[in-house]
Amino acid sequence: MIEHSLLRIYSIIWILFSPLLPFILLARVLFHKELLNRLNERLGLPLRKRPKGKLIWINAVSVGEVRSILPLAKELTKKNIFILLTSVTTTSAKHVEKLVKNKNFLHQFSPLDHPICANLFLKRWKPDLSIFVESEIWPNLIHYNSKRNIPIILVQARISEKTFKRWKYISSLAKFIFKKFDLIITQDYESKNKFLKLGGKNIIENINLKSLSQAPKADDKGEKELLIAFNSRPLLLFASIHEGIEEVASIVSHLKASKIVKNLLTIIVPRHPLKITTLIKLAEKEKLNYEIRSQKRLPKPTTEIYIADTIGEIGTFFSNSDLCFIGGSLSNKGGHNLIEPALEKCSIIYGPDVANHKSISKTLIESEGAIQIQNEEELYKKICYLFIHKEERKQLAATAYRVAKNMPNPTIKVLKKIEPLLTRIER
Repeated sequence: MIEHSLLRIYSIIWILFSPLLPFILLARVLFHKELLNRLNERLGLPLRKRPKGKLIWINAVSVGEVRSILPLAKELTKKNIFILLTSVTTTSAKHVEKLVKNKNFLHQFSPLDHPICANLFLKRWKPDLSIFVESEIWPNLIHYNSKRNIPIILVQARISEKTFKRWKYISSLAKFIFKKFDLIITQDYESKNKFLKLGGKNIIENINLKSLSQAPKADDKGEKELLIAFNSRPLLLFASIHEGIEEVASIVSHLKASKIVKNLLTIIVPRHPLKITTLIKLAEKEKLNYEIRSQKRLPKPTTEIYIADTIGEIGTFFSNSDLCFIGGSLSNKGGHNLIEPALEKCSIIYGPDVANHKSISKTLIESEGAIQIQNEEELYKKICYLFIHKEERKQLAATAYRVAKNMPNPTIKVLKKIEPLLTRIER
């Protein structure tokens, strides 16, 4: 059959690239994208032993997916089930390490989709149920899960138009892969229709685990120190920004807003904490006083830019800021979580690209609980406008908070939907 041939070709490509993999992984180590002492996990060779008992494997990618799935993972551990959470980025690994303290919870790096790595991983961990998050579609891992009769669920599922078109080019392989999922839970109706066309079955739509996710905060000591350092100054936050256009926008926004807002402090939280070199250069070019949080420095009364390049503290910045811009929305990355700032009563602005959060964005805009801008110039104008018009800014935050609080708990909804499969593995 053609789908088997396509999967075989895909696997052969991996095998042909095998001699290069050590060099590729080592190069990623040099760029801080891998941890040298944990490369074995990427090859499907974990050093940890599988715990005795039922084990659910959850495969995510980066911080956003990890954050969204943690509430569900924690609920599952209450059922006396071990959770193996795998992710790809070093940032997500640090995030899990900081937030999760649970004896039934393990973290590993995701194995490569190389046929040997996939088989070694599954042979070692023997999951009773596998959950893939968002757009984590790895043909070999899914195929070998299915061959072992392991139930497979895709939660928080979404698929971009670009990725959808790519799968359509190899529609026979798509149907072969997507029909292996026992259950697909999509973020919206649009994604459901795409997965149906690609061969998915048993699809439930419009459950978004990010719709009630609480942003992680600094510990009590850290929060108190920051609160004292902020000293009731006006705070502008750029949250989860990406390199390039959003870095420039954050600095320019500060320059423009500081002309009308006395003693303004702009906090910049980079999406990738290790990539702050450009931000520093931009700040120095404009002769702005800055401090870097990872250097364990707090903002001083004269600090203008505070680069918060740490993990698991963004909720503290949301809760103390007057206004925030959500990154990934000007840099065509699909935008980042809109509910986290809403739950912290922070006024929200974001850019044109919210492909990852269409449904929530639509609800916020229709309720007048957020502002969507189309370009940098509009961003600068809206920031200045909202700092001048304090009551409108407060109303924006209050509406966003009300919208977020009225959303049903998605974790409970997902638990109910996957209950039949949980019952099956518990027998």
